[in-house]
Amino acid sequence: MPTMPEGDYAPAPRQGWWSRNWKWALPVGGCLGLMGTCLGVTALALGWGYKSVRDMGAYTEALAVAADDPHVQKALGTPFKPGFPSSTKVNTNNGRSHAELVVPLDGPKADGTLTVVADKQGEDWAFRTLYVQLEDGSRIDLLDDGDTDAPGALPEDAAPGEPGDEPRDLEPEAPAVPLPPREKQPGHESDIEL
Repeated sequence: MPTMPEGDYAPAPRQGWWSRNWKWALPVGGCLGLMGTCLGVTALALGWGYKSVRDMGAYTEALAVAADDPHVQKALGTPFKPGFPSSTKVNTNNGRSHAELVVPLDGPKADGTLTVVADKQGEDWAFRTLYVQLEDGSRIDLLDDGDTDAPGALPEDAAPGEPGDEPRDLEPEAPAVPLPPREKQPGHESDIEL
């Protein structure tokens, strides 16, 4: 039997990466996987919630009214884009729906916030509150057929170039505050809040 001389030792074969690092790689990989799953589920829930709100009649009808209003077009510029609703509450009880929405609007000239409070009985939404709050504090009431608080708004009977064509000086109103959530009442069939 051949013997090796003293002092000449053959190096031990090097272990693989997993054998050397499994003690920290396994927990870190598990944590990263769990975090990725949580982020994916959250993104999916937010996307579903946004799609639900975007497809809701109160949201689409309110945006259509705002987009067609000449005072909003003049103040924000066209086209303006709706942002992600910052405050949304929808309740359904015995076939009657109630929606409260606050939607940021991003226009080429300025930004604003669309505030909507609407009720649905049957197929049609009836707006109780519908206005655009501008950055300067003025408000364009989309339910009012007469005067608005929009800067530079023309009276309905004034043609361009007539008196009344000049911007009116308005005191800015206090910024819009989202409505506080109502207490959950028994008997609600669904209560979605984003």
